[in-house]
Amino acid sequence: MQKTCLELALERLADRAIKESTYREYLGTLRNLELEDVPAEKATVRYLSNVLSGVLSPGTRRKHAINLRACLGVKVPCPRPAQKVYDLPSIEEIHAAFGESRYRMYALSMLYAGLRIGEACVSQPIKGNVITVDRQRLPDGSIATPKTAGPVYVPEWFAEEYRAFEATKSHNTVYVGMRRAAKKIGLNINPHQLRHKFATELVKAGVSPNVLQRQMRHHDVAVSLRYYVQTHESDINEGVMKAFGQQPA
Repeated sequence: MQKTCLELALERLADRAIKESTYREYLGTLRNLELEDVPAEKATVRYLSNVLSGVLSPGTRRKHAINLRACLGVKVPCPRPAQKVYDLPSIEEIHAAFGESRYRMYALSMLYAGLRIGEACVSQPIKGNVITVDRQRLPDGSIATPKTAGPVYVPEWFAEEYRAFEATKSHNTVYVGMRRAAKKIGLNINPHQLRHKFATELVKAGVSPNVLQRQMRHHDVAVSLRYYVQTHESDINEGVMKAFGQQPA
């Protein structure tokens, strides 16, 4: 008797150590794309690609493609995520927004160490001026391993402040608190923007792609460069002038 896509997915996922929410999301993709009762042998790359072509949102199409790869084992093409472009505030504006706020160190740990919000919500080990990111606080308050771990070098003045800092606030409290603090001075800051600012400032300072990758804790430098570093026309012009602005004698 032929297996259906749902039966194949249940069999493949039975022995995988995944969160219950992830498990439900995988099965939800089969349901939303009406694949549950489709014979598994029919679910070829071509067939699934045709099904996904009917999903209008690129982000949703990418999510479903990832889920199908995981639950059916079919290497259906997966669209690249779109780069999020933020209107990044200046470092001075960030300090003005959070300088007197109870969320100051949470914000600065994202700006000067590139921490994600969950990583900023728990105290990370620090030795000298190196923070070793090895944990994160999830929205439900539990502590888990981070998306990516590893050492991050920070300015010595910040390292000194960080050693005295105890991160105890919840994920949601920090998110909402930072948004409100920024709005008080007319800024619309999403906490994740500060990780983008971290990457962008490193590149402006002239660090190599390898240094950027290690500081961002990415497995692939292309992720650091393609999705986190933001380049403006003024940056291009400044780079050209710096490299070739002087006419040879």
